[in-house]
Order: sequence, then C-alpha cells, then structure tokens
Amino acid sequence: MQRYFLIFSIIFLSYLLLINYNPPQLETDSSIIINDSEYSQSMDYDEFVSREDISSEELIIDDNACSTSDLFSFSNKNWKAKINLESGKISYAELTKFPKTSKSDVNKMLFNDCGPERYSQTSGFAFLDKSLNQDALFNLSENYKDGINEVYVFEKKIENLLIKKIISFGPDDYYLKIRDSIQNLNLNEIKLAPFSKIDRSSEIVEAKGSGFTDPSSFAYLGPAFRTSEENYLKISFNDISEKEFKQISNDGWAAMLQHYFLTAVIPDEDENFVFQAKQKNNGDYSIGIVGLTKSLKIEESAIFNHKIYFGPKIQSELTKAHSQLYLAVDYGFLWWIGQPMYQAMNFFFEIVGNWGWAIILVTILIKCILWPLSYVSYKNMGKMRQVQPMLKEIQERYADDRQALSKAMMDLYKREKVNPALGCLPMLLQLPFFLAFYWVLIETVELRYAPFLFWISDLSARDPFFILPILNTLAMWGMQKLQPQPVGTDPIQANVFKYMPFIFGILFAFFPAGLVLYWFINSLVSALQMYLHGPKAQ
Repeated sequence: MQRYFLIFSIIFLSYLLLINYNPPQLETDSSIIINDSEYSQSMDYDEFVSREDISSEELIIDDNACSTSDLFSFSNKNWKAKINLESGKISYAELTKFPKTSKSDVNKMLFNDCGPERYSQTSGFAFLDKSLNQDALFNLSENYKDGINEVYVFEKKIENLLIKKIISFGPDDYYLKIRDSIQNLNLNEIKLAPFSKIDRSSEIVEAKGSGFTDPSSFAYLGPAFRTSEENYLKISFNDISEKEFKQISNDGWAAMLQHYFLTAVIPDEDENFVFQAKQKNNGDYSIGIVGLTKSLKIEESAIFNHKIYFGPKIQSELTKAHSQLYLAVDYGFLWWIGQPMYQAMNFFFEIVGNWGWAIILVTILIKCILWPLSYVSYKNMGKMRQVQPMLKEIQERYADDRQALSKAMMDLYKREKVNPALGCLPMLLQLPFFLAFYWVLIETVELRYAPFLFWISDLSARDPFFILPILNTLAMWGMQKLQPQPVGTDPIQANVFKYMPFIFGILFAFFPAGLVLYWFINSLVSALQMYLHGPKAQ
C-alpha cells in the first residue's frame, strides 16, 4: 500500500507541475501607436465587415487623458460603472461586494480603461464607406424605470445620423442589456455592421500567483468562447498572437476570463455573428462579435441588442445572462466530477451556511458513494495483514530461489483469497476527486475570503497557523500505521515510506485551507474504514 501512496504523490505533483507550465511569451511594445482597423476581421463572407473596408485609429489613453474624459456614472447593489460619453465604451467597473484583498476597503475592479489594464468594452456600428467625427458626445436624454430595470438612454447626432445607446439593468444583475441603434436622417445609403468587443492590454495586471501551492497560479487567464460549433473553447493569448481566431455562430458568448471573475459579450439576436479574437497593432488583445453588414437608406434604422456581463464566476448569476455562460467556470478535464461536486457543496452550504462545513459534508458524501468499492479494498487489506507472518515464513524458506518464492506467494494469495493489487484501489479512487476538488476550489469565487472556524478566515488561502496541516499529517500517519507493511521491503525504501506522511504534510501546509480540510476529512474517514474492516472486525 505504501508504494501506491508514493505513486499517488508522484502523479499529483507531476500534474501540478504540468498544468503550471507557462512557456515564455514574446514581449510586445505597447507604447507604439499605430493605425488599426476596427474590431472586424477579414472574412471569406461578403456580408461581414472586412478589415480593408474600415479604417479607424486605435489610441492608447494615458492617465491625463482619462482624468479629463467625459464619464457618466451609474450603479446598482453589486457594482459601480462609468461610460465614456465620447466613445460610448464601458470604461470602468468595480464590484462593490468583492474587496480587492481580504478586509480591504478597495473594491475588486474589472473594466479600467485608464489604468495599465486598458480594460474596456465598446459596442456600436462600424461603417464601411465613411468615417465619422468622434468629437460629439452622448447626452443622457432619458432615465426611467421599466418595471424593476433601471434604464438610461444616451444619444447624439453626427452628420445626419442619430445614434442611441440604451442601457438597462436590474438591481441585482451583474450584466447590462445594451441596445445600440442608428438612424439615417439624411445621408446617402451607407453600409455598416454591428459589433461589440472587449479590449484588454497586453500588460496583463491580474496576479498569477507565486507557486504551485497558490490556486491563482493555475487559474486560466485569457479569452474563451462558446459557439454553435464549440461548447467551450479557450484561446490563449499566445495562440491569438500567432493566429487570429474567427468563427461564425448564431448563439454563444465571448468572454475574457481571470481568477474568480470574467467579462463577456453575449448577443441577443438569433442570427449569425462572427465570434473572434485578435491582437491589435498596438499589442493589446480584443475579443467579441461582429454582425452582418447592412445597407441603411435615408430614414431607415438599424438595431443591435446584446448583453455585457462583468462579475464573479457564480453559476447562478452567469445563467441569468446566458443559459450556457456557466460553462466559463472551468473545472478542467474532470468537469464531470467537479460540476456535481460544486452543486453538492452549494446544496450543503444552503443548509449549514458555512463553506467549511459544506466541504466536510461533501467529503463524507463522496466517501459514502465510494464505500462499496473501498470496502472491498480495505477488507482485502485486513487479510493482507493476517497473511504477513506466512509471507515472512515463505520468504525465509525460499530466500535463494526467487522463482519458487513467487510461486509460493501466489499460491498463498490464491488460497487465502487475497489480491495485493486491490491495495491501490482507494488511492486510485481518491485521485480524480482530489484533482477535481482542486479545480473547484480554484474556480469557486464563493470560497474567496470565506471563513471557517476561529483561526481560518479564508478557505482559499493557507492555514495561517498550520493547525489543519498538522492534523492532516497526523491523520495520514495514522493511515500508514493501519496499512500492512510489505514483507522484505528495502530499508531505504522503508524509511522513505515512513516519512512520506510528514513530507506530504509539509507540502500540504502551503495549500489552501479548503483543500487541506477536504484531504484531512478524507484521511479520517479512510482510517475509520481501515479500522472497521481490519482483522479485528473479522
């Protein structure tokens, strides 16, 4: 059994190193200002906006320019946001219920066009055959409540075009419903296409953690999409730098993910859009959607409806904006275990009101589900302890004949109905659940700064006094004592096995308290199972 514990340790550590592998990236000079096309990409379909048809200038906004910009503020219970009245972009958004750090008075910020992030959302219409004077400002023409929704109507006139942006949201929503409209008052026929994009600087400010014991160092940072062709697709910044992404779909979303939070563009219309991502000429990244090209004659109008989500990765909130946006909560290749694990943990939290106790109850639930398989393994382990004296006698008898030794041992196993291979079953059963829970811990924003008992004020951070890691080490040591000791083990190997719980315990000391709590309860229940199904119970 000890060798299987070692195998488990090697597999787990190798897995952590593998997913934390981050090859060096080529640096881009983001200080260069170069003319760049609008968000649209060159497509093989004439009905979509093409790069060659549109020309506009991508400018880098510095702090001085931001301080003098015309910004309009609006908010609800969950956030505060600002819209730039010149461009119509959402240039600032902070989450009032999520502090930047534990016990901080500063709120978590997502959109911030004025900082090094240059993180913003823009929507409207791209023109194929003309450019507009961008000096005109949006004016707030109406502000009212439509049922429970707060509604803001912004409008401006440019060159005989009436442009409107209607923003509405509920008191508890983490998303905006945006309607962009344009009316041709007295111009010749013009060609345009709706678009909505999220821009983010190549100078990514989001912290990536300090090591493989920090969950934030494994959290994905970059674009992700859901389209009619791809249920969930991550396109890394490195991939975008090498090749622009574009895919036509009549449903889905385009999101910018980070640890615990995300922003997303979600089209409302059931029509084709180009979902795309690119690196612009100034080095920044841009993701979003572009719609069909339309011709607008005099007195004709065009309307574009979509949503913008900016908030935490809370599945119940994500599904309010789009039924499939919850897929952005990434549990890795073990999502089929992680998703029900999260649902169970959320269910228990609704009952007990504490995420620590919810973790304990989920751990016990998993052990109960796996109890029949564990029972077979631990029963077999008890029999292995009983045959240890006979194995030692056989080893002494056939010390000089390895072939005879192997045959005698196999005969003994067959006679006593013992299967040594079953010793690895508990570890093999625990490994996928352990890895799945690690990803659940990474992605569950509800555990961010969530307290447990007394000294543990944050289940997503390490135990400040290492009490849980010490208890966990003792539990693993107790498990080792209940396991049968292999006959004829090499002394050096035996010493390695002897100190393995302490080595593993030191490693766990720097993992998040929630993960250590899970493993500690798992070890306690496993030790109880070993004791109940050992020789005394037979």
